[in-house]
Amino acid sequence: MDNQNNEILNEKEQKTKKYGFIKELFSWIKIFVIAILIAVVINEFVIINANVPTGSMLNTIQIDDRMIGLRVSYWFSSPKRGDIVIFNNPEYKEGISKEDSKLYVKRAIGLPGEKITIKDAKVYINDSETPLEENYLKEVWYVNAGTNAGVNFNDGPMTFYVPKKGDKIEVKDGKKYLNGNEILLKDCYLENSGVEDGEKQIPDGEYTVKANCYFVMGDNRNDSWDARYWSNTNYVSEDDILAQAVLGYYPWRGLYKKADYAE
Repeated sequence: MDNQNNEILNEKEQKTKKYGFIKELFSWIKIFVIAILIAVVINEFVIINANVPTGSMLNTIQIDDRMIGLRVSYWFSSPKRGDIVIFNNPEYKEGISKEDSKLYVKRAIGLPGEKITIKDAKVYINDSETPLEENYLKEVWYVNAGTNAGVNFNDGPMTFYVPKKGDKIEVKDGKKYLNGNEILLKDCYLENSGVEDGEKQIPDGEYTVKANCYFVMGDNRNDSWDARYWSNTNYVSEDDILAQAVLGYYPWRGLYKKADYAE
């Protein structure tokens, strides 16, 4: 009788242990699923994980830096001048464009309704006589004229054509073409110009920012494909701005410093 009772007790203990193991397993699965759901919700609605694969935001953001953007920054307010914004690339074409060009990271310079004037490599807001103080720029703002190209002032003036909206640039067999015509650059050099490495100041330009839109540029003005050069538009819709880039985490950069003029 005692043996029978012991067998019954052992069977109950085994069932209890088995039930306890299953209960604990489901408990861990539940925690794991909840953690994934929280991560998805946070990534979808609170933050965005992005990177800059080019040097367009040097020296503020280094090439291939990973960063965190806060979607919540613009839940109850609009982007401010000087914000580093993450947005949908207005020129991105599904199946054609590179996947890493789907999102762009640039600095908001022009706000809705403002007149932006670029003159002598300076930015002026609404006809202000004082240019925007941009201490975050990588270097003196010039546009590169191309490898081994420059200005030989002994040969007289030399002009540089900056592509405009509608132009078609092609590179084929090592040669460059503008609207079907080969671009020929003199193999010359800079002399007494005060400008380095075959570079010349950018041309003047004016932009009137559309309602609910922003004019954005990279901090590396000499090498940034931004609103100045886009073929379809010169502006980013507020609806396409996803987040404010606030923190570089890999490698660790810490919080991005705000522009001196930022509110």
